[in-house]
Amino acid sequence: MTTLIKNGLVYDGTGTAPVKKDILIRGERIAKCGTISRTHAETVIDATGAVITPGFIDVNAHSDHYMSLFYEPHQEDLVRQGITTIIGGNCGVSLAPLVDGSLRTIHEWGNETHTNVNWTSVKQFYAMLKRRGLGINFGMLAGHTTIREAITRGKFRDLTESEIRLFKHVLARAIKDGALGLSTGLGHTHAERTPHHELVELAKVVAAHKGIYATHLRDVRDELLASIEETIMLASETGANVQILHLQPLKSHREQYTEAARMIQKESARLHINFDVNPFDTATMLIYELLPRWFREERLETMHKNIKVPHARERLIAHFKATAPRDCMLAHIPHPSLKFLEGRSIREFGTRSGISYEEAILKIMDITNLRATVSAKIVDAELRDAYIAHPNSFIATNSASFSKKEFKYIPSTDTYPALLRMAAESETIRTEHAIEKSTSLPAKKYGIAKRGEIGEGNFADIVVHENFRPAHVFVNGTCVLDGGELVKHLKGAIIKRA
Repeated sequence: MTTLIKNGLVYDGTGTAPVKKDILIRGERIAKCGTISRTHAETVIDATGAVITPGFIDVNAHSDHYMSLFYEPHQEDLVRQGITTIIGGNCGVSLAPLVDGSLRTIHEWGNETHTNVNWTSVKQFYAMLKRRGLGINFGMLAGHTTIREAITRGKFRDLTESEIRLFKHVLARAIKDGALGLSTGLGHTHAERTPHHELVELAKVVAAHKGIYATHLRDVRDELLASIEETIMLASETGANVQILHLQPLKSHREQYTEAARMIQKESARLHINFDVNPFDTATMLIYELLPRWFREERLETMHKNIKVPHARERLIAHFKATAPRDCMLAHIPHPSLKFLEGRSIREFGTRSGISYEEAILKIMDITNLRATVSAKIVDAELRDAYIAHPNSFIATNSASFSKKEFKYIPSTDTYPALLRMAAESETIRTEHAIEKSTSLPAKKYGIAKRGEIGEGNFADIVVHENFRPAHVFVNGTCVLDGGELVKHLKGAIIKRA
């Protein structure tokens, strides 16, 4: 099968200025770029007036956490914004390796109860995905929490020396099987007390295998700078290639985020440290992250029980009055019977229930068993723009594709179109650099060969944009969005580090 895309303005992903040219796709690859006769192709797309880019590479996706890899294999929400490759296994939680065969660490995000777990290793998981088929390319980090909880049988405690040796063996095997590295979720209850020396030992394994160490920081508020310092120290001690996940700058801590950006840029001359950000003024979090640190336990079940204790409720309500964002919205709830609450504000829920905003937060925590994702407009828009233009930043959704029946919060549907609109109007970042941060730069960091750039011999992951929205999307040379209509092909590949 050959397809010719004619007369488009091509941003090749390298950060250079766009050039008007034709692209010939043959099979899975880009066969030729330049001036090409129509006679060379079976299908011709006239891209006059359109912009052509490589498919976007989302290094912080959560379609695995929300389990939509299984129930929504075409990943339509992501395809419709030009994403052709996603990296999962972020924030310390992955679908493999499963040392004990359990998906329990997924349950904060998604409903794992309907999935038949017939794999344990990364190799087996990838083989299963390949048999099922995916609409886009998928790569994965091994999750620190997933492996650790299996080793400790769900208990949080320091690992013994023999357990650390076992962990390092499991991690090395996972990377050899195709995992792109290790992720940690140090801001989540299961991992926030993980000792630094344990992380160093694991990061050494990652560095030895030339993988990625991706981290959800321990604290993104009062202790942000200490968390950044810890991450820089780890990179310095181990030589690890570091990705800081979803570093959305918060209004309430503007000075700290300004300094954090400076610290990262300063260290970039000697260390490999990047971070991802999206172009919105909202931030998402698991609902239990609204709880004070002194209240958090390693088990959701324990926290759920404790929020019902009368004297604890009084202290929590006082805490929410002082710290909780005023405009929290329910973005995702895995409970099927509570889906009707998605997209509603907690304030609206409280008003209809005749209770205060703070009581409504507790009520939602109770009825969801602390399993909900919330979003709030707490991001500093001016500093966010500076973060997007920062030389060390990538652009990522920190979201997932969802089914047609589910509420879709804006990063899942509009991250990259919003980025292109922003760049077209911005004085701080040029369009070619915004595209580079979303294509070739993440491809190089994560060792994804022959993707992220439009060039002869590369895989044909290509997007034709009209008015900042994809009109045509190709994944490995196959058109999965044609004239704005989804074409239900499952041609996505498993991404492994080159």
